[in-house]
Amino acid sequence: MKKVGVGLIGAGVIAKFHMQGYNSVFENYGDVKPRFVIVADPKLERAEILKESYGFEKASTDWEDVIHNPEVELVLITTPNYLHAEMAIAAAKAGKHIMCEKPMSMNLEEGQAMVDAVKEAGVISQVDFVYRKCPTIVEAKKMIDNGTIGDIVTFRGWFDCAYMADPATPMMWREYKKFAGTGSMGDLVAHVISLSDFLLNDQVGGIDEVNCFSDIVYKEREDMFDSSKKAEVDTNDVDYTIVRYKNGRTGVLYSSRVAVGHDSRLGFEVVGSKGTIKFALNRMNELEIFIEDGDEISRGFKTLAPNPNHGEFRHFCTYGDDGISYPNVMGIQAHSMLAAVADKKPLDIDIAYGLEVDRIMVAMQESASTKKAVKVSDMQ
Repeated sequence: MKKVGVGLIGAGVIAKFHMQGYNSVFENYGDVKPRFVIVADPKLERAEILKESYGFEKASTDWEDVIHNPEVELVLITTPNYLHAEMAIAAAKAGKHIMCEKPMSMNLEEGQAMVDAVKEAGVISQVDFVYRKCPTIVEAKKMIDNGTIGDIVTFRGWFDCAYMADPATPMMWREYKKFAGTGSMGDLVAHVISLSDFLLNDQVGGIDEVNCFSDIVYKEREDMFDSSKKAEVDTNDVDYTIVRYKNGRTGVLYSSRVAVGHDSRLGFEVVGSKGTIKFALNRMNELEIFIEDGDEISRGFKTLAPNPNHGEFRHFCTYGDDGISYPNVMGIQAHSMLAAVADKKPLDIDIAYGLEVDRIMVAMQESASTKKAVKVSDMQ
């Protein structure tokens, strides 16, 4: 059994999701164990809560204490977007492995600097595209790859949330371009891009061109820094993007942070020449599958139920009917990172891949502002 020293920067809501995952790894896998060394957050009380909750040895208000702690091997960066690059570059220069939240960077120049720092330091990196680790989505990829639904016809993916659906909700850092870069695009559609890549790239060659339409539904909100004032919302509430893949097929990706009634509605539909696969996060243990087999009597969508034979599922459930949850999928992702650090093996969902997702989103922003289709390869 190997141990990996973990340092956490940022002690907000997202950090808690990651900690639920990391805290479950040893119990469910038994081959690698995180040692929680230090957690840092500008608000000491938040850092202290995670220190007590998960057994960190130290809490600090200075993120550099995490970077320079000799006991830390792996740094988890769960801070607002504008801080990612500085922290990740510093961590790489200090020889630390890195797990970074998405979107990875504020612009492509920052992202490239992160890629260069990681490459020069020879450290292992990961960007949080956690849904690619969901066992049922992994099963969907296997079916697509083995030709179960034939050649890809189209992909439709979505991520709807309601955290800003009430116009009276005050601004958060995510609503300010200077802190977030983008709104629903970086926060939500980034995950849909990663799923499109994961499921389709072997067949369609990845996203080549985008035609994006964005909307800021609520132009002003209560200022985060002064509740007596209104602040301009300069990040997008809604994004709809028509994409063209490299082999000429098309798809649609969309996201919203003002979707009334949908706290977290992520899903996709992959249509092939012989069938269709559908997934919805609120039924994350199931896939809906339709195969055109000529059976006119019982034709229709069938449900693939959870099954311990489905990859990583077995580490969290003995019986299929029990199912797994979002924290379990975070545990699968956490194990992949800890095992990679322990075995010194790189991951595919790394900072270099994060830059390519960011490149697609930069193309989407360019398309939305110019009202024209944009080639992803033109974004340098």
